[in-house]
Amino acid sequence: METVPLVAPHLVVADEVAALEGTESHTTEGVYEVPGARELLERLPADAWAIVTSGVRSVATLRIRHTHLPMPRVLVCADEITRGKPDPEGYLTAAERLGKKPADCVVIEDTPAGLEAARAAGMPSIGIVGTYPATALVMAELVVPSLSAVPAELIDRVISRGASPPYRPHR
Repeated sequence: METVPLVAPHLVVADEVAALEGTESHTTEGVYEVPGARELLERLPADAWAIVTSGVRSVATLRIRHTHLPMPRVLVCADEITRGKPDPEGYLTAAERLGKKPADCVVIEDTPAGLEAARAAGMPSIGIVGTYPATALVMAELVVPSLSAVPAELIDRVISRGASPPYRPHR
C-alpha cells in the first residue's frame, strides 16, 4: 500500500494492490529457496521462530510451500496488521504470539525498513546483504553477506537464552 503511490502515483492504490496480490497468490515464477535458509531453520526449535512478512498470507504460504521450507508456527502477514515496516507492529505481534519479550528476540532482515522496525520494537537485528548492500543495513547490530554466514555460535546463544528470531524471507 505504501509502495504503489511512491512508484506509480497515477494508479489507484487499492486496485493495484489487489491485482498484485491476486497474481502473486497464484504464481511461483522467480520464487526460490534462499541459500542458508533451510540450514538456519533446522538449527532452531520449531516453536522458537516466526516469519514476519510484508506480503499477504496467501502469497507467503504459497512461497513457503513452493520452496518446501518448514511452515512457521507463527506467521505474521501484512493483511493481519495495521501498520507495516518500518513500524514495529509486525515484530511485536510475532514476539507476543511466540510468548517472548521483544528484547529476547533477534530479527534477521534484508531491508532497511525491516531493520528500523526491529530497532523500534526493541529487538536486536542481523542484516543480510542481498536485496540491499551492507551500507544500507548499518542499523543492524551485525551485517553478514548471506544467511549462511549467520554465525553458528550466535544461533546457539539465541537458542540457549530462549530468544526467538523472526525471519523475513527474501522476495
